[in-house]
Amino acid sequence: MEKLALELIRGIDLICMSYHFHKDENVIEKALVLAEKIQQYCSGFLQGNIYGIEEKAYEELKNYVLEVLKDYLEAASQRDIVYMVDTLDYGLRELADLSVGETKETEDE
Repeated sequence: MEKLALELIRGIDLICMSYHFHKDENVIEKALVLAEKIQQYCSGFLQGNIYGIEEKAYEELKNYVLEVLKDYLEAASQRDIVYMVDTLDYGLRELADLSVGETKETEDE
């Protein structure tokens, strides 16, 4: 799951940096290329509480994942560039960081 999260983070970085720094508006098409990886990664959170966290925390996590996926689909269907960038940068990145957080903390020390 960590490898997939890192691939998503790299993809999100490329899309968002290109948009913010180079004004590349080809965001929707690039984000749709990530769709399969996003689906695969997010499905890991929706297959039950396999992480052994408290049920309430798992329900909140599951609801957050579903909300991020809904935002991604809505941004894509509306072809809303800003909505997509926000969803990638502030929704999917947070989810991906859950799988690489421990690795990042270790590298920072």
